[in-house]
Amino acid sequence: MVRRRNFLLAASAGLIAGSARAQTPLPKDPAMADIAEDVSREKEGLALALGGGAAKAFAHIPYLESLDALGVRPREVAGTSMGSILGALYCDGMSGREIRDYVVDLFTRRQSLLKKLLIDTGDTWGSLINIFRPAVVEPEVLFAALFPEGMARDFSELEIPLTIVATDFYRQNEYVMRDGPLLSAISASSCLPVLLTPVRRDGRVLIDGGFVNPTPFDLLDKARYFTAAIDVTGTDVEDTGEIPGSFETWAGSFSITQSSIVAEKVKCARPDLFIEPAVGGFNPMDFFEVEDILAAADADQDSFRRRIEKILN
Repeated sequence: MVRRRNFLLAASAGLIAGSARAQTPLPKDPAMADIAEDVSREKEGLALALGGGAAKAFAHIPYLESLDALGVRPREVAGTSMGSILGALYCDGMSGREIRDYVVDLFTRRQSLLKKLLIDTGDTWGSLINIFRPAVVEPEVLFAALFPEGMARDFSELEIPLTIVATDFYRQNEYVMRDGPLLSAISASSCLPVLLTPVRRDGRVLIDGGFVNPTPFDLLDKARYFTAAIDVTGTDVEDTGEIPGSFETWAGSFSITQSSIVAEKVKCARPDLFIEPAVGGFNPMDFFEVEDILAAADADQDSFRRRIEKILN
């Protein structure tokens, strides 16, 4: 009887130990460190958030190309500022590669940029730039000139549902746009103070969405889709000890503000996949360094594709 009791005790201990071992998590792949722990399999596809960051947001483009290569078409996209611009192009049917070719041509061949701004539109510098307006550049004139021909005019014309974020200047809060005229929504979301004139829309005065929601992954339908966010707000500026100039201070301060907002948001509700391309060392106004920004993001694509496959499969 004693021998039988000892056997039962030993067997029970073995079962408990085996159960404990089964519950012990395996070491996590460092490449998967930005994948949320609670990824559910009861979801229908991918939703994508593209963050603002001016020129640094060119880093979104290689990730769009990788999704194309995997045959993954986002079910919805949310974008802020430059993220809303690239998101609109993508949701309107342009491939990642087509977007790359378009922006590289635009910002490496400066005569192409000038041609689009003046010759193709028939406008003058005065219609685009006016020091007597509240800001130097009229955003709707600028973006109407820069966008490809045949660009959708209304949210309803897009192939993929798009959410765009701006900041309501007087109510001092987030304003979300999902319908109506597309150009004014993009212009509002991208209105950097001082440079671009605030936009009147829906009875509001709107400025850059980066002041309230730089990388709007919280606006995606997380219950229905896997969510991926590409955040380009991070800063990695070399400390030279020198006092920065006024423009450098203005641009750097904006990046610091955006990065701080995103860091706090991630603490509260992390997307399933959070990506931070290595573009923190670039200035938000480095538009003519587009190829270097793209190259920095290109280096992450093998890892990104593995992470997307892990989530969706």
